[in-house]
Amino acid sequence: MQQFRIVTDGSCDLPAEWCKEHHIAVIPLYFSLASAAPRPFPGNISGLGDFYTLLRSGTTVHTSAPSIEDCKDILRSLLTGGYDLLYTGLSSQLSGMFNVMRLAAGELEAEFPGKHVRVLDSFNGSHGLGILLRELTAARESGKDLETVLELGEQLRCRISSRFIVGDLMFLKRGGRISGSAAVFGTMLQIMPMLHATADGRIESYSKVRGRKTALRTLADEIGSEAASGTAVWIGHCNAAEDAAFVRDILRRKYGIREVGILEIGPVLGAHAGPDTVAGFCIRQDENA
Repeated sequence: MQQFRIVTDGSCDLPAEWCKEHHIAVIPLYFSLASAAPRPFPGNISGLGDFYTLLRSGTTVHTSAPSIEDCKDILRSLLTGGYDLLYTGLSSQLSGMFNVMRLAAGELEAEFPGKHVRVLDSFNGSHGLGILLRELTAARESGKDLETVLELGEQLRCRISSRFIVGDLMFLKRGGRISGSAAVFGTMLQIMPMLHATADGRIESYSKVRGRKTALRTLADEIGSEAASGTAVWIGHCNAAEDAAFVRDILRRKYGIREVGILEIGPVLGAHAGPDTVAGFCIRQDENA
């Protein structure tokens, strides 16, 4: 059986130790604070708490994808080692990274005749992407071949639920998700939009509630109601550990979900969501089962 490796990017927010243990290659994405030079993530960073403190103080952050040549260099080193490749990373609706990798894949397949570089749009990011990567990795480690794992990814990506709330509506305003007036009046009236990743990987607001505690409870109830039995639920947060634990405790107490992990959201997506964002991620129940 032809060996293959799974490749992702820095938006996955998976622990570096887990990626190393499971031989996942992670292509860094970049962020820059104010006018400073771009920094890679994953990479050396003093701490995400420090990063979100800077965001709270009004420091601007810009994010960017690596060049196609940088991506090809990383993929080329794996192809030279004898591996076929499967890449899945940040949703094509949220970044140009998918198109960069699609172009890189075509050029490298021409450079390495007989080798395969498959590119899968995850329709997700952060720990939604992380869930997909965990499932694909488990399938690969059980002996499934490249095309079988790719097909699994195409089916599973549509069942991953990614829901979140933000702490500062101005971050949604900067990203064009809501208008300036909606951000101002929403803040004044404590109106909290509930957001999710759509079936094709866009971010949309689908309802509104009043008050942060209500929003956190709503997030827990929606994730708890749709999570497939026996699967893990992940809570992501942007420097909001206590609120993440609040959601976790509801999931355990009310819905009996014992496997609930809490992980931070990195600077690539955190720069756009902002401090105090809390998100829930799960595999939805299969309606066809």
